[in-house]
Amino acid sequence: MKRLILTTILVLFALVPAAFGQSAKTELEDPALATRFNHVSDKLVCQCSCQMILRVCNHVNCPSAVPMRHEIEKQLLEGKDDDTIVASFVAQYGKVVLSSPPVTGFNLAAWVMPGFGLLVGLFVVFTMATRWTTRRRVATSFAGPVDVELKQRIEKELKSE
Repeated sequence: MKRLILTTILVLFALVPAAFGQSAKTELEDPALATRFNHVSDKLVCQCSCQMILRVCNHVNCPSAVPMRHEIEKQLLEGKDDDTIVASFVAQYGKVVLSSPPVTGFNLAAWVMPGFGLLVGLFVVFTMATRWTTRRRVATSFAGPVDVELKQRIEKELKSE
């Protein structure tokens, strides 16, 4: 029984690398081309208004994804490089086909603003925490003198109980 389990595990581990090289959405059999297909299709968005990455668009017979995938396969088999393929789709559909905005011009704000917002948020949290701790220290430092008689009376009552 142990031998069967061990053999099954070894077979599964042997098949794992082949599974990562292929894509469920391409008919390319060459693992290198299938990996490039995945890389290119991850840079593009399906144009059927589902707003999904082209490789993961799950619509059956999608009128947009299927032809786009076939075009990528065709251009890969023609020997074109990844950037040329992406550029051909940008020329055909415009920048809306890109899954991430280019890092130029106004689109640079889409890359910079999340980090800037995080820094501003951390600054605000740090400032508020500093103010709260300072107020607490100031409030405890201005506590009045301890009434010795009251303290003795409290201790006496606590002992008597």
